Amino acid sequence: MTKFLLIFITALLVFSSINGIAQDSGDILQDTVKVLTKKDKQIAEKKYNEGVIMLQGNKYTDAISLFDQAIKVKVKFPEAFYNRASAKFQNKDYVGAIQDYNAAITLKSSGKYYLARAIARYKYNELTGAKADLAKAIEMDTSSIRNDAYYYQGCVNFTEKNYKEAIKSFTSVIDNDDKYTFAYHDRGSCNRMLNKYKLAIVDYRKAIQLEPNLVIALNNIASVKKLMEDYKGAIVDYSSAISVDPKNAMAYNNRGTVYKMLENYDKAKADFDKAINIDANYAIAYSNRANLSFYKKDYQAALIDYNKAIEIDANYGLAYLNRGICKEMLRDDKGACSDWSMADDLGITAAGDYLNAQCK
Repeated sequence: MTKFLLIFITALLVFSSINGIAQDSGDILQDTVKVLTKKDKQIAEKKYNEGVIMLQGNKYTDAISLFDQAIKVKVKFPEAFYNRASAKFQNKDYVGAIQDYNAAITLKSSGKYYLARAIARYKYNELTGAKADLAKAIEMDTSSIRNDAYYYQGCVNFTEKNYKEAIKSFTSVIDNDDKYTFAYHDRGSCNRMLNKYKLAIVDYRKAIQLEPNLVIALNNIASVKKLMEDYKGAIVDYSSAISVDPKNAMAYNNRGTVYKMLENYDKAKADFDKAINIDANYAIAYSNRANLSFYKKDYQAALIDYNKAIEIDANYGLAYLNRGICKEMLRDDKGACSDWSMADDLGITAAGDYLNAQCK
């Protein structure tokens, strides 16, 4: 879901938020009695315009510095706070972005500002505040911004696993704009989570119709077919995703899992190898290759890949579980119990069964 956020944010934030964190806009706006001269206004506007150019050129740190200078001269400058927030957002300083959106909203109530703050809150996982801001944006604005607010309302509901409500939000988007690609895609993901696989495929295919090179949709259609046990169809769609983007490690990894299910182990290993060659930090691909090695009783090779997966992601519970099983096969009982204990701590239910049966 979050893959698509920046596509919208860049267009939304550059060209022109009340619960939770970062409400201290008073410090930012403290000097509000200063009388600006004509020269002051010209300086502030010049720095602001230069900041916008830097922001458009993805030079976010430079943009922030220029907006700082504009705000220092003209403290009641909502557009400067808004765009400085946008630059901070792009630098993944979500707290700083929210603070600046607070200041912008204090100076000027705008649906666009509320939407921007909602997105920052969503990225910061402050979902209650995000929902409040989205409701405000929808209430205030009847333009395309309102439609974007419905879209992010769907994203928040999806994150909260409230898939039925998310579908309502994405459908509202589509009702207003039947060319809104990501609303179809993400509604498809909701239907997938609700096990409504045929509806999911319809929505994914509509997204692809609107954007033929949407690799994530091709990948997701394949994943749904895998769930439907249409393994040959899944391979076709994963292969389509790879043909569109030969550097798509996820599609190689996922196709490898299907080849393994079809007992085509050579092709499975080739796909896991390719995924790892593309992304050397792809923990899941290492784990899948380890599982394949384990199945072929090459326990030493499996252990190496489980080690790598855990090195990349220290909270990878399934990798700990499976490494424990692998260590057991290598007669490392102490190591096995240690791994199962870690997996159990990370919420892997099956690990408790191994602990109770073999580590008393």
